[in-house]
Amino acid sequence: MSANILLVDDSPTVRNILKIYLMNLKMGFVEAEDATRALQLLRLVPVKLVIADINMPGMDGITFVKQVRASPLAQVRDVPVILLTGERGGDLRQRGVEAGANAFINKPVSHHDLTETVRKFLAQN
Repeated sequence: MSANILLVDDSPTVRNILKIYLMNLKMGFVEAEDATRALQLLRLVPVKLVIADINMPGMDGITFVKQVRASPLAQVRDVPVILLTGERGGDLRQRGVEAGANAFINKPVSHHDLTETVRKFLAQN
């Protein structure tokens, strides 16, 4: 596998849909059901990209991005993060960007939008 993508969502169904949408890109996947586990995995497994839900139990996606950006480890701090959400709140996108998110995709996720966004970030690495 040429790249690992960390999928962070409390819904196994959403994680499976993301894997199906991205399987043609020939990447490996690492999965976390919450942001706390995702932070642990980022320290242990080489990851080229993170796709994380904003609304998760415990630590939300925006707080997760802040924690990633505050990490003393470059392999964690510098990983691109795409945030996903089903909410249509006006300031949600702005809060995500201010936290350090690289991109923002609304749910339901479009196969085309997700694939193109992921390709853009993998091409930069």
